[in-house]
Amino acid sequence: MAWLGAVIALRSIAWFALLAFVPLWVVAHGHSKDAGNRLLFLMLLAGAVGTLALGPVADAIGLRRTLVVTQAALAPLILVFVYVGGAAGVIALMLVGVCVVGTFGVTMVLSQLYLPRHVGMASGLSVGLAMGVGGIAAVALGAVADAIDLQAALTICAVAPAIGVIFCLRLPAPARRAASARDPAAPLALSTDP
Repeated sequence: MAWLGAVIALRSIAWFALLAFVPLWVVAHGHSKDAGNRLLFLMLLAGAVGTLALGPVADAIGLRRTLVVTQAALAPLILVFVYVGGAAGVIALMLVGVCVVGTFGVTMVLSQLYLPRHVGMASGLSVGLAMGVGGIAAVALGAVADAIDLQAALTICAVAPAIGVIFCLRLPAPARRAASARDPAAPLALSTDP
């Protein structure tokens, strides 16, 4: 759970920074606040679609593999948004939404598998850790944006999920309850999730 907590925390740094800075970035490049808000809406909408799309993907290829691939994609996608921009940047930002919001369910399930006898605490850690660390990071990155510029803050936010890939690769196979509808207290069995 500690490794997963690190992944969640690092992912949330990028997510909350983007939520805070995307509209500002768009305005800084000569567009309206409305354009910034529309771009943020597209990122969030893509995230909702990602939630529906990545559930079946995680079932097919495994929770950890899904998390590793999406986490590894975040840094390049954020950098495309910041340094390339245009239509490619919009698509990249939408894919960030897919990768982050789409894996909220994945990390929730993993946290519950890592703490099968404490699913309430696991769920709280999975959600609360993201909110707490992301909020604190947004404040710190806001200070970076004020001291240097928005580009520096957004570049730093891309580094966080890249570091998170290292923690993803260290995630162990979670223990999983044996499938038995008649015996909810069935013993734990090792998962074959890759």
